[in-house]
Amino acid sequence: MKKLSLLFFVVLFSVLTINAQKFKFGHIDGNAVYKKMPEVQKADTIYTAYVKALEDQIKGMQEEYNMKAKDYQDNEATLSEILKETKIDELKSLGERIQKFQISAQEDAIKKQNEIYEPIRKKFNDALKNVAEKYGYKFIIDKYTLLYYDDADDVTGLVEKELGIN
Repeated sequence: MKKLSLLFFVVLFSVLTINAQKFKFGHIDGNAVYKKMPEVQKADTIYTAYVKALEDQIKGMQEEYNMKAKDYQDNEATLSEILKETKIDELKSLGERIQKFQISAQEDAIKKQNEIYEPIRKKFNDALKNVAEKYGYKFIIDKYTLLYYDDADDVTGLVEKELGIN
């Protein structure tokens, strides 16, 4: 597998070197541009509030569980066997509901995150594509994935301009 990967990179490098005149490369600080987009800041606020509401719901359920567990422990000696069983069943049921809600909340948070951020990612990617087409770039690479780059082909400003960011 390593040999195939090495072979792939050697072939890719060879093709790119041979055809260097045909390809125009650019790089971008994608994370910095993405964070500057006003939509991201609004999405962050919405997503944070959504997650906080879920966390508050879980916290309330856990507080209810803790109160019932403490009540049971405080009064266990005076409870009849049937009442002990009922309270234990109630605690188990509440514990299971909390676990199910936590799983459901995580899934909902992921869905909400995708729902909120996907249009922003699409807009960002469309701007990259537009810049590439408009200025003749065949490749635009995020600069943090490179070991070396020359600032001469930095397209960050072009993409920001395309997005209307100053």
